[in-house]
Amino acid sequence: MSMRRFRSRLFQFVRRQDGGVLPLAAASMVALIGAVGLAVDGGRLVLMHSSLQRAIDAGGLSAVAKLGTTTLDDEVRKFTAVNFADGYIGANITSLTSALSSDKKTLTVQAAATAPTTFMSLFGIHTMSTSAETVIERAVGGLELVLVLDNTGSMGGSPLRDLKTATNSLLDILFGDQVVGEKLYVGVVPFSQSVNIGATHSDWLTPGSLKGLDWGPTKWGGCVEARADGYDETDDVPSMKTFAPYYWKDSDKNRWRNSKSSLGQSLGPNKHCPAEVTPMTSTKSKLVTAVRDMEAVGNTHVNYGAVWGWRMLSPKWRGLWGGDMNNNELPLDYGTESMNKAAVIMTDGENTMTSTTYTAYGWLEEKRLGTDRSSEAVGELNDRLAAVCTAMKNAGIIVYTIAFNRPGKSIEDLLRGCATQPAFYFNSPSGSDLKTAFEQIGGSLSNLRVSR
Repeated sequence: MSMRRFRSRLFQFVRRQDGGVLPLAAASMVALIGAVGLAVDGGRLVLMHSSLQRAIDAGGLSAVAKLGTTTLDDEVRKFTAVNFADGYIGANITSLTSALSSDKKTLTVQAAATAPTTFMSLFGIHTMSTSAETVIERAVGGLELVLVLDNTGSMGGSPLRDLKTATNSLLDILFGDQVVGEKLYVGVVPFSQSVNIGATHSDWLTPGSLKGLDWGPTKWGGCVEARADGYDETDDVPSMKTFAPYYWKDSDKNRWRNSKSSLGQSLGPNKHCPAEVTPMTSTKSKLVTAVRDMEAVGNTHVNYGAVWGWRMLSPKWRGLWGGDMNNNELPLDYGTESMNKAAVIMTDGENTMTSTTYTAYGWLEEKRLGTDRSSEAVGELNDRLAAVCTAMKNAGIIVYTIAFNRPGKSIEDLLRGCATQPAFYFNSPSGSDLKTAFEQIGGSLSNLRVSR
């Protein structure tokens, strides 16, 4: 018998007046069925409402954590749908809206759902509906981030263009996700076979070390040699161990001294000295300029780039970098409440040390790495990279690593071990892969900064 025929027969039974007990019994039956129907469908309504509430809570939290990496509405809908599962007890979401406040601190999600009734349809009530709302306040932590980027000769041409595009994508995500009052500071450390700390930091050099060097028509460009006695693996400040200026002396009595060509990264004492570091700043335009000015020169000392990234994040160096870092008393202490420290280390090649190239470790024949054999020197650079990575992680710095353009198994293994966790290592064979890696890192960093 159909539900409609059953209901018709029931009401005919109730209306009959030819029995003494039957009308009362029928009325009681109607009341009983109504009570059962109300209980069953009421329970289903409660389940539908709680499911809808959980779903929009999940959707809202996911969207808040990934602001800047995806469309807000799409993220809310995707995770709401996964957690609600249309069709559950016959229910479907009929409306879903999300709105982010102008200061990006508050996300409001509203939704409504309907489902067909079961027993209550006997009384002409065919659907039931509910609505839910969630308001998520973003508790945003701060971030100190340093990008340690390979600027070596092998990055020339399209690889460097790919790196600039990918880096700008990361900056867009981080600064696009920034909320009012958030502490977000980013620095850039380009590296080749040395790092350019900036000529304004001549006070970090050994006193008098610039004198007696033939600079010709130029002057010291800001690159420094690696400190000896293990200090190239530490975050010790210059007052503990000073630096020697990087000085590429030509083999032919510095004939470039009278050169009519412009002296710089390709000729003269600053040859293969990369672009200057950009200390951490909250001004996006400064970082965009730093990325634009990067040039591909020289050989590869990944460990040396990494250790300077560490020094930019180490609180031992507070007050030394100047500019925005001094104005904001950076770097902050390790473990500062609601703050994270992170580094991204990216390279497209293995460490190198050849007999014809001067580097932060001088000339190979000088045995500053303990040997004049190229392969052994490279092994020493690799060991020092591993040591720096371990020290950074032990200090609480979150390390992301990227291997670009298939640099080789040895450096890929090193970078994999250097990352804080396996998911923070990215193998990026192509420019598009590199961009994806930087975007995923941006999403991960956003997750670090957001909680409910």
